[in-house]
Amino acid sequence: MVRISSADCAAALSEILPATAKSTVLLRDGLLTAAVVAPLTGTTARQPLRCRPDAAYLVTGGLGDLGLMTANWLADRGARHLILVGRSGLPPGAGDNDVADPATRRRVAAIAALERRGVTVHTAAIDVGSADDVQALLARREADHAAPIRGVVHGAGLAEGQLLTDLEPDRVRRTVWPKIAGAQVLHNAFPAGRLDFLYLIASAGTVFGVPGQAAYAGGNAYLDALARARHRQGDNTVSLDWVAWEGLGLGKDAQLVVSELERVGSRPINPAEASAAWEFVTRYDVAQVLMAPMQTAAAAAQDEQAALPAMDWSALTPEEMQAELRSGVRAIVAGELRIPEDQIELDRPFAEMGLNSVMAISIRRRLEQFVGVELSATMLFNHPTIESFSSYLAVRLAPEQAAGADDHDVDDDTAGSLLDSLFDTVESTAEGIL
Repeated sequence: MVRISSADCAAALSEILPATAKSTVLLRDGLLTAAVVAPLTGTTARQPLRCRPDAAYLVTGGLGDLGLMTANWLADRGARHLILVGRSGLPPGAGDNDVADPATRRRVAAIAALERRGVTVHTAAIDVGSADDVQALLARREADHAAPIRGVVHGAGLAEGQLLTDLEPDRVRRTVWPKIAGAQVLHNAFPAGRLDFLYLIASAGTVFGVPGQAAYAGGNAYLDALARARHRQGDNTVSLDWVAWEGLGLGKDAQLVVSELERVGSRPINPAEASAAWEFVTRYDVAQVLMAPMQTAAAAAQDEQAALPAMDWSALTPEEMQAELRSGVRAIVAGELRIPEDQIELDRPFAEMGLNSVMAISIRRRLEQFVGVELSATMLFNHPTIESFSSYLAVRLAPEQAAGADDHDVDDDTAGSLLDSLFDTVESTAEGIL
């Protein structure tokens, strides 16, 4: 059994964060370039990946949408023997239209399509974080004289939306287990030099910072650190830090994730872009890459201009400013809570309306655009009503008109409270590298 502790995650973070940009790759308008330090150009280390037809390739999380996409990507590069493993596997009778659920039928159809291409597909229900499960799988293959495994793609994972202030040990463990324990088991089962490649499917959230994904980011940071450790041993291990996938996973239902990507000039990636980017990366000797479609400089400048506040606050009287702020804050809060504006009471606490920490971060983005100043996510809790928050914003926008305001009304953003620190930590990485 692999033990996972906070020290594991801390060690991973301490190793990866200072070196993040050293081999960062961005997909920019269909082309891959490097961020911050140096472009991923020049002499390549190897030819684009081509799989051996007489070898087998293992994909963890292989029966999920991304796992099946990976299987097709490997088949496109010559793989003829695939092992797709997942915790649940395929149930008995899978493929029978009378008993199988739609998701299972899609998996069966995807596997059938691979087999029509001449690919032999084996599926197995195992916990990749269990050394016993993985060793039993390898022992069965050896006993059957099956094709040797020459490549592994570790794509198992589970995303949990929960802020640092709300983290619970059980949910942290459930989130990081397939990432960290699975990677450890594969690392031990396939020591450096044993494989042609080991690709670890990680997340750009570790680099950009996405609210609500602290545990998930910690697990992915561990993958980044493991890739660097194996790379130092001369192994072709690469941690691929993908942004959200268009229509899949976090990019399918979490608008907050999509909004955070937009904030740093990115967006979810589509399968065609991902295939081209991955193909490009296979030629280089790198340990970690950030796979993210990014805006051109011209598009970023255009978006920045569009994000400027429409209101000329300096031209308003104090009374006009208060009225505009109340109206604007009420509209933004109502939109996030999905309730009519006329149901938002000016003096009712946000928490009583159902506002939570993740919503607060989303609202913060819109408020910053509305007023044109940087805000702390905790301000909605420090000033918990429309009335009090609007008064606070008025002080921020026109401090010379608020001579009688309490000092703390002006200085709350820089108070340095623990809660402010936690929120800022979630987002600081993105602001530091772009």
